[in-house]
Amino acid sequence: MIKRNLVLFKADNFFNGLWPLCAVAVIYFESITHSYTLAMLTFSMINLAQSVAEVPTGIVSDKLGRKKSMITGTFLILIGYVMWALAGAYQAKFLLYIGAMFVGGGKAFLSGTDDALAFETINQMNKKGEFDKVFADNRSFDELGIAVGATFAAIICFYTSIEILAYVAILPAFLRFLIACFYVEPNYIKRSHKSFVTHMFSSLKAVIKNPKLLKFALVKSFNDSLNAVNWRFVGAYYETIISPFMINVVRIFQEIMGYISYRLVQLVRQKDVRNTLFLSIFFNALIKLCGAVINTVISPFIMASSTLLYGISTTFENNFLQQQLTNQERATMSSIIALWTSFLNVLIFLGIGFIADASSARVAIFVVLFGRILVSFFYRKILR
Repeated sequence: MIKRNLVLFKADNFFNGLWPLCAVAVIYFESITHSYTLAMLTFSMINLAQSVAEVPTGIVSDKLGRKKSMITGTFLILIGYVMWALAGAYQAKFLLYIGAMFVGGGKAFLSGTDDALAFETINQMNKKGEFDKVFADNRSFDELGIAVGATFAAIICFYTSIEILAYVAILPAFLRFLIACFYVEPNYIKRSHKSFVTHMFSSLKAVIKNPKLLKFALVKSFNDSLNAVNWRFVGAYYETIISPFMINVVRIFQEIMGYISYRLVQLVRQKDVRNTLFLSIFFNALIKLCGAVINTVISPFIMASSTLLYGISTTFENNFLQQQLTNQERATMSSIIALWTSFLNVLIFLGIGFIADASSARVAIFVVLFGRILVSFFYRKILR
């Protein structure tokens, strides 16, 4: 029965990526708020809600199981997407922000739980040591889903409007909720019977007592935040040099590169973590930087081509992280790390929105990319 999860992981990741509003979400939010700062505030509120819920939901996952957390998380995200669609129909900013709170809460339930479910499934199947292969395989379907979603988005935006696209975006979230109901709960680990408070402090202590994990987690948090803001905001920069329709074409190309990237993991999975992480993150940012410097209609395609390295760095990051976590506190330890990431997201999203309003979207992208180059050197240093 547990093998069923391997198929469900792929389907779940595919429909997670299929959200067709993804490539133009910041443009959609700006059309409602009429400000990039307020549009980015929506993403910040997602992260704020996620921050508040991160540790409690991690404890729930460790104590009550992965399946229940996956079902709850996907349901909350579904409700949030419905509110976002209604926000566009009624031009109601408050629905945008309430929806963001639901999405943030849902992401908190999934954060750490999804990888923990995959890790525990593999271990129960006596395939310990293959998490990186399964992780890369699952995420390749996420990239494939984004490419398909971008294709739908391009067609829908061409013939109708971005408001209709927001309604179409509800369907993949509903399918994710159905998939979550069919997961099989791993049973080889005895769930913690500690109180919520004791479990939380035990997990926090486990993170602090592992110096390499602590340093790695801090750098990973910055990298994840910079990746997130680049992912959400780069569409605003693209809009200054190409049409909204072409943004979806670029996203299709980008996700094809991402799909190939995760498939390339099989060829490099035995390589040195330190050098692989440094080179993949450094050149990913450098290629994007070159595209932004050129600043012509080909820039988005140059920047999107860097995704060929993204899957490699992400797989190495998460594989190293899972190896450092303990079994009974796995989701809670991940949530503690994600909590710090969420706080960073709030600050960085608002900061980039402010920079874009004060100068331009291009300047904001430059700031993000220089930050990612710094991250690559930090990784090189702490993994020495």
